Amino acid sequence: MKSATGSAAIALGILFALTAVAPARAQVCTTTCSNYIEGECSEHTTTCTTPPPPPPAYGAIAYGRKSGAWGYSDHWNSEQKAESVAMANCAQHGNDCEVMVWFRNECGAVASDQADEAFWAIGDGEGVANENVLNACAKGGGKGCKIEVSQCSR
Repeated sequence: MKSATGSAAIALGILFALTAVAPARAQVCTTTCSNYIEGECSEHTTTCTTPPPPPPAYGAIAYGRKSGAWGYSDHWNSEQKAESVAMANCAQHGNDCEVMVWFRNECGAVASDQADEAFWAIGDGEGVANENVLNACAKGGGKGCKIEVSQCSR
């Protein structure tokens, strides 16, 4: 026979596990007066809603390994549009551009080394993307790795 305390602990554990997996989304709540007595509010009603998730915001970074040209795009509704705009922006500065990375509602970064090798990474913030790309460059054997460009699209 299970104790009430044991069952409560199991239920609490399950609830904690479910909330840890679900992404946190802030609710928007409004409180209004729902009943007046002699000009004074005697009863309040609170209504809460969860706003819809933000629409996808795609971005991309194009980079030219030899020319060092780069171009980026952000806040597009498709990966293809983000890539084509990044390529067009890069092509204004060099003729060896290629899309290195695309991202959705996050950040991307491109780094190069002394041998004209290019590396890319993504991250939840610009600092994280920059750190990730420098790590990728170092793990890839890059020497003198430096960030060429980073951009976010949220």
